[in-house]
Amino acid sequence: MTNSILVFIAACLSTAAFAQSAVDTSADLGSVHDGVYANQFLGISWDLPNGWIVDDRAAVGENQQTLLRLLPGGRESIELAEVRYSNDEDSEKIASDLKAKGWETVGKTGYVTLGGGIVGSRSDFRLGGTPEKYLAIFVGERRGEHLVFSLTAPSPERLGELVHAVLQIRVHPDWGLPEEPIGVGSASKRVRISQGVFQTLLKEKVQPKYPKEARKQGVQGEVLMLAHISTEGAVKNLYVLSGPPSLQQAAVDAVSQWTYRPYLLQGSPVEVETQITVNFVLR
Repeated sequence: MTNSILVFIAACLSTAAFAQSAVDTSADLGSVHDGVYANQFLGISWDLPNGWIVDDRAAVGENQQTLLRLLPGGRESIELAEVRYSNDEDSEKIASDLKAKGWETVGKTGYVTLGGGIVGSRSDFRLGGTPEKYLAIFVGERRGEHLVFSLTAPSPERLGELVHAVLQIRVHPDWGLPEEPIGVGSASKRVRISQGVFQTLLKEKVQPKYPKEARKQGVQGEVLMLAHISTEGAVKNLYVLSGPPSLQQAAVDAVSQWTYRPYLLQGSPVEVETQITVNFVLR
């Protein structure tokens, strides 16, 4: 989830202090310094958008923990960007709770990858009234943690701008960490397989959509990604290594939906690390 607005704040932090100093919290909350958020636990960093301020009234509940609450339009605006850990929420439960409060679903639930590495689903909602409110909910996983992002705006256009800001989160690959040795019965471990060999296991391939702006500007080229494939053959993590920036998200969106036949080691399925290349060619 996934790219992905992850700034973690202490309840006593004032907005002025936030803008001028670092925030030191526990290891899983990360820190903010000079307008940049970094979290080694989640492997995430993000340059905070100009003008967005922190709502230091974020609360911590029994089953969920608010990691960040930002006010993109200031304290008098209805605009809100929030992310939290949660152990009891999924897309269906969130949608059900919102509908009970008068929110209606708009658009279609979609598959999203934030930052090239937080994979999950996005759902949009609308609440009538004066003013109207629009809400985007993203539910994703990162390093075994369940994350819920929520963005509130007064119009669909403004909601799109907030979503675009979230996509600027950077998810740093953890593939450089030492791999645990593979042995008999260690189906949860990960092995590295060459791109050419692993392509033979590709079962379902979704073609990327060529971004209109990139096509208009004549941008083409290869997007190289590093992927972690689960024991079921699904894309678990996906990291962009290189490629034209305007083509990267389209490549991630497509490859995130690819499925493979499980890779077997000594007769048991194991996770796989491999590289994937998507080539965009203007025709």
